[in-house]
This record gives sequence, C-alpha cells and structure tokens, in this order.
Amino acid sequence: MERRALLVGTGMTLATVSGGCLNRLPGGSFDINFEQIETDIDADSPPEITVEGETILVEGTVAYGSTDCADLELAHAEYQRSQERLDLLIAGVDDGVGGGCNDALASQGYRVEATRSGGFRYVSATEHHSQGKVYSASFEE
Repeated sequence: MERRALLVGTGMTLATVSGGCLNRLPGGSFDINFEQIETDIDADSPPEITVEGETILVEGTVAYGSTDCADLELAHAEYQRSQERLDLLIAGVDDGVGGGCNDALASQGYRVEATRSGGFRYVSATEHHSQGKVYSASFEE
C-alpha cells in the first residue's frame, strides 16, 4: 500500500514510509518501520513506548473512520538531529476516494520500530483518533 511522503523541515529528513517495510531516512541515520498488527492495547489507552538498546518500539490501537474510506497510517515522522528527537503521529487518514463510507468505526493496532546508532534522547508518539480523541506518550533518556 502506498503511503504519503513525509516532509521534514530544517535539520530534518524526507522519507516515504510504506507499511511493513524498513526505510532508511536520508541524513537521519536511522531506520523506521510502520506496520498494522493485532494487539491487546485498548483504543482508549495511550501508545506504549519501549526501548530495546538502540531501537524504540511504539505500539497502540487507533479508532478511526470506516475502513471503507480510511486507513491507519504513520502520518508524520520528524527527526531533529540537534536534539536526537523523534516525533511520530499515527492517524486514521481518509483515502481520498469519495463516497462509500459507512458509519462504523474501525480500530486497528500498529507498531512503529525506529533504530538509530546511539539511540534516541527523546521520542514522542501521538495518536489522532476519530471523534477528536488524542493520546500521547513520550520517552526521554
């Protein structure tokens, strides 16, 4: 499935993230992987961040609009080299195909894995759910 390009500002990088594929972010010297998974994490809980050496794992569940017209994506990933900071946004995103939506809400688990030589000093993960709900978590070394 094609994912949207992630635009990153000064001191950042530009990358395209595809579900299930590792991608090296140019200039960022780290790899990032996003995939949809089955998880026991409730959609009303913030994302869970764990650290395994130089790898950060973020898992959670997002409730979003109907699967008929939306999909769960890593909508934004931004790395600030000077602060060794990674900011992630996971959201249900409209697929842009008009019509065909139903009123049912979908919930989908996800996993983001980011690996960087030397690790990360700070990681924040934010989930945007339908109906205006937002859940966040952070890790600071």
